[in-house]
Amino acid sequence: MRHCDKNLDSLYYISMSTGMSIATAYRKALDLMNLGLIERVSKGHYVITTKGVLLLALMYIGNGISVNRDAFELAIDKLREDWDLEEFDRNEIINYLKLLYKGISKLGLSPLSINIGSLGKSVYYILPENISNGRISLIHSIAEYLGVSENEVRSAERVIAKALLDYLPSVRLKDGCRAVVTLTGDQSIKASPTILAIKCRIKGYSLNSDCPVALSLIRRAFNE
Repeated sequence: MRHCDKNLDSLYYISMSTGMSIATAYRKALDLMNLGLIERVSKGHYVITTKGVLLLALMYIGNGISVNRDAFELAIDKLREDWDLEEFDRNEIINYLKLLYKGISKLGLSPLSINIGSLGKSVYYILPENISNGRISLIHSIAEYLGVSENEVRSAERVIAKALLDYLPSVRLKDGCRAVVTLTGDQSIKASPTILAIKCRIKGYSLNSDCPVALSLIRRAFNE
């Protein structure tokens, strides 16, 4: 029998390490592929998808089906790569996923039933319906909607800001910053721009920024 190297994405390795027959491993791989949780990269070799690692992470957070800590941490690292979150620390990502789990649960959905491939698409599940009135801070609105403290939202603020910049149309300011902007007030007379999320060259990601430089540039852009 040909020796199988310990390649974790190989059905042969999975079969040898679990005692499962190759035929059974193949059928289970097909089931997971149909659910969008893994994809085939070559004969007998598969990789877990973004949906797959997100499901693992959310299952761990929700204390549902048993997922060990090592698998959870590997899932977080894979999400960090897939969602371009290398500049964020693990705790920020975990805190964001906790909010995401609450948002999905609030809608009466199962993590398995949703298809989230990108960070931008995921933020939909934590947002209340009206986020653009500018009268209430977004942090307060999200906290109230999900039934969590504002501190819990602040602990994931930078990830939320990046997700919003990926999800909603944004403007590139002349100083290099990028922002999601909404207009508040009577737009037929004089609307006032409000920053929902921003990536500032100096301060990084934040929600509801009151940066005078950014607001000045935005007002100028809207008045041109």
